[in-house]
Amino acid sequence: MILIIGGAGQGKLDYVLERTGYSAADVARSLEEAADKPILAGLERWPELDGEALLAANPGLIVICDEVGCGVVPTRPEERDWREKVGRLCCRLAARAERVERIFCGLPMVLKGDGAWN
Repeated sequence: MILIIGGAGQGKLDYVLERTGYSAADVARSLEEAADKPILAGLERWPELDGEALLAANPGLIVICDEVGCGVVPTRPEERDWREKVGRLCCRLAARAERVERIFCGLPMVLKGDGAWN
């Protein structure tokens, strides 16, 4: 599994599609689709996700998640709780991932893993 993180609008999906040669049709936008497609975009929408089950169904998945922990701290407790859950989910997935990259302004920063992929 490869985990790609970065802020909204930073070019994460474009980067993955360019690196892999996949198209928009190869991108899962729901957990049901993620079992059969090579890329899952929008991980932050499912903070309660069981990452183990997802990876058991599709161990080669490329997971894309918006960073939600930076910026102004929300005043509403439920928004802070959501950010906490997304961050912890990313920590669990990063520990299992063979590669983790952060995309900032369309540029990759390798956080885990060596060498080129795809």
